Amino acid sequence: MTEWTTRQDSLIRELGHLGAEAVAAAIRRECGVERSVRAVEVRASRIHVSLKAQPVCPDCGVVGVRLNRQSGLCSKCTELMHLNEEIAFNEILQEEREAATDEEAIAGIRRERDKMRQRNSRLCRKYGLPTRRERSQGEGGSSTC
Repeated sequence: MTEWTTRQDSLIRELGHLGAEAVAAAIRRECGVERSVRAVEVRASRIHVSLKAQPVCPDCGVVGVRLNRQSGLCSKCTELMHLNEEIAFNEILQEEREAATDEEAIAGIRRERDKMRQRNSRLCRKYGLPTRRERSQGEGGSSTC
């Protein structure tokens, strides 16, 4: 039997909230000593450390708090996540609003529309076709056929 070292005791204190199995694995991984789960439980009892598995927030690392079922985070981290989502949505809305009021883009669209109107007008005059106004008036009331 090998003696318990202060490093192994500190691992029990640091990782006790994860449970006896996790502590035994950590001792094996970090100290290179094989300790059974039962041995870890007995040692924890002797040094007055609880091995009750407690939830840990994966974001902030706080131990022993209730985790939100949907997000898997503590209350504070969940609210921060919601705040960040709202900030991101607000930025999207601002960008959309700015794009809709972009004077250069509006002027470009207006120039393109004017160009198409002019082209259509030339085609109507060249080939004797009815204009848009004449077509809309013809559909509304009088029929030429």
